[in-house]
Amino acid sequence: MTTQPSMPLVVQRIRERNRQALEAMIAAEANHHSYCAQVAAQGLTALKRLAEVAEGDSHQPQHCRRVLLAVYNSYAWPLNLTSLRVLDNDLRRAALAVIEWSAVSDRELHEYLPHGHELMQRFATIEQQKDQ
Repeated sequence: MTTQPSMPLVVQRIRERNRQALEAMIAAEANHHSYCAQVAAQGLTALKRLAEVAEGDSHQPQHCRRVLLAVYNSYAWPLNLTSLRVLDNDLRRAALAVIEWSAVSDRELHEYLPHGHELMQRFATIEQQKDQ
């Protein structure tokens, strides 16, 4: 009695596993791109909202400026997480959306705002004056 060589079956199983692994990688990449697009869409709206509120001169705008400045330059403007606790719920969600977007964006977020660099410099000047 002769047995069939098992090598073709092994090769077939390896090919099938490779195909499944490749399909899983393609699906994961598609999910990541979808996730990034969703984060970017929510992040842009949130960024505009925070920038709008940050233009004010009360308690909430100061914390919005601090979040924006931390995203702009975290070395010069580290974020005190207490700033998130004192924000209203909608502003807190906006701040977290901006922070999440900054982690996956391929551009600096201030580039999405008209004259964003100048705006961040103005916010930095305001916050430096408050610190003195």
